[in-house]
Amino acid sequence: MINFEMKKCSFYLLIVCVLILGGCKNKANNSPVSDYEKVVIDRENNAGTNPLKIDGTRIKEILFEVKTDNKEFENGIQTWVSIQNFKKESINLINKDEVVISEKEITIIIDYPLTNVYSFNLKSEKGFTREKLLTEIGENYFKLYEEEEKSASVKTQPMEEREMYNRNQTNGKYGIWGHDIADLVLTDIQVFKNKDGKLIVSLGIDS
Repeated sequence: MINFEMKKCSFYLLIVCVLILGGCKNKANNSPVSDYEKVVIDRENNAGTNPLKIDGTRIKEILFEVKTDNKEFENGIQTWVSIQNFKKESINLINKDEVVISEKEITIIIDYPLTNVYSFNLKSEKGFTREKLLTEIGENYFKLYEEEEKSASVKTQPMEEREMYNRNQTNGKYGIWGHDIADLVLTDIQVFKNKDGKLIVSLGIDS
């Protein structure tokens, strides 16, 4: 996984800096910015400025933080959870047993980095703890990436064959672009209630 301090910067700014310096493999052959690089830059910018619109009223924000021994983090608190390593990091998830959603049924929507939205429903008579939400989100990310690869005729390029770090777009069920699952971190979730009283959960995912 990339150093998170680098990942916190807007991706399109990082690409611009790389291109100014000559850029990875393009530096050697002096080739222009590829069409896909332009697409990734545009999509990253759009994801930051135009988040998924949810039909409902926002009622809650839930943060996901992990207690660590890393002194680079203020008070040793990591303000995100790795999607790839969610099982390991859930051990030290802060307030993991707190019931943060008391309702018995919710719908979670995943839209990044997807062309086609993925959603799933959860039910629990006891409501949902922070750890339960993290587990379901992590497992469903792995599920959708696997479904994407199985359903795609354009497969994910191996890292050593890429012209840039970012994942190529595949043409499977969800049209994943730009990021391997190892790039993704969960920072928060936003909870909305629609006109029918149903809860819709949107994810704060960084890369």
